[in-house]
Amino acid sequence: MKLFTSRLMSAFLLIPGFFFGQASAADAVSIDTILPSHTLRVGAVNAPPWYQKDLLTNQWVGLVPDVVQALTKGTDIKIEYVDTQWGTAVAGLQSDRFDILGGFNKTPERAKAADFTRPMGSHQMGILTLQKETKKFEKWDTINSPDVKLAAIDGSAAATLLQPQAPKAQWIIVPDSDNMLLQMESGRADAVVNNDIQMAQYVSKRHQGTVIIPTPVKEQPTNIGLRQQRPELKAWLDSRLEQLEKDGTLNAIWKKYTLSATQK
Repeated sequence: MKLFTSRLMSAFLLIPGFFFGQASAADAVSIDTILPSHTLRVGAVNAPPWYQKDLLTNQWVGLVPDVVQALTKGTDIKIEYVDTQWGTAVAGLQSDRFDILGGFNKTPERAKAADFTRPMGSHQMGILTLQKETKKFEKWDTINSPDVKLAAIDGSAAATLLQPQAPKAQWIIVPDSDNMLLQMESGRADAVVNNDIQMAQYVSKRHQGTVIIPTPVKEQPTNIGLRQQRPELKAWLDSRLEQLEKDGTLNAIWKKYTLSATQK
């Protein structure tokens, strides 16, 4: 999984013990400024493998919770998850329902209303279909046809980035992942548009379906979203993400959730 590097290291990393071990009085003041309650509220969308709520333990697991755990390791920051949806996530950030939302792609439209960290990783956008004939899904040009019915999640990268590029296709926009997959499984949609990680998870668990990455390949970095005008929190997150990339933690987390799938 490709991760992104930054030319600048935040000044926070120059403060000994800021993130790990015992904090000095100055560090405590910094934490108090960034998160006065010492609680990081994380918006959570039930969309495996990004987030998934374990019904037995009532705990959130997945790629984003793993990243959040790594971000806060060595601090006294508590993590609190708040249910949300991709389509209403920006409003949740703006209204201060939660502090951050991981696995949130930065788009020009979203950037008008929310702020974003450096990328926490990247993924490719593609097609998942149950149809045997997949040739029409191999190029975005042939996907852009009135004869093609595509399901996507409201507010997802697929809907916000790719729908404008395939305006001739018939788009079925639904609120969540379960509804999206139901559109395909019921035959109401020819395919779903999603990222390679979630599609590979589906193929692995259901033992059906074909993943196609159409050309030209659409690769999308994914970030952590936060409310605008929180520069201290953004700097804190950016410096931690950079450190986690350098020590291999981010790469290890992504590999844990990147599964192989049948791919054209």
